[in-house]
Amino acid sequence: LNQGISGDTSTGILRRLSAFSSTKPEAIYIMAGVNDLRKGTSDKVILSNHRRIIRRLKITHPNSHIIIQSILPTRRPKIPNTRIRNLNGQLARIAKEEGVNYVNIHKWFTDFKGELRQELTTDGLHLSLNGYEVWQAAIEQIEKKLAIAKAVNSQQ
Repeated sequence: LNQGISGDTSTGILRRLSAFSSTKPEAIYIMAGVNDLRKGTSDKVILSNHRRIIRRLKITHPNSHIIIQSILPTRRPKIPNTRIRNLNGQLARIAKEEGVNYVNIHKWFTDFKGELRQELTTDGLHLSLNGYEVWQAAIEQIEKKLAIAKAVNSQQ
């Protein structure tokens, strides 16, 4: 069930969580923040929204793997990649504190300057087909690790 909405923010995600509360997903992937940054949202609000999203999902989906994905880099000067890297570090800490998974896929998308690789974007922010293929490969690796962990846990 894809709940991604173009231009949506972490606040929008938080508001819509109840829309799929009756579903029983095996895994829930969250990637939020870059649209917040575009709209001038503070780091404090972005991080607070992530923590609130995680906590709600843990209550409504206690058997689901919750996976927080890092915010991807950009090629937009108004969205500094240093800020994104700092936020990603804090998201990793929040995920650990809340007992959910964090995956740093940011590194899959960066060039030698720490910006979004040119061939993976259409406009410096949005992913191109190549960018989505990289994201798909990253998720497939995560899914393999989850499947292995599930198999090990079921044997114990």
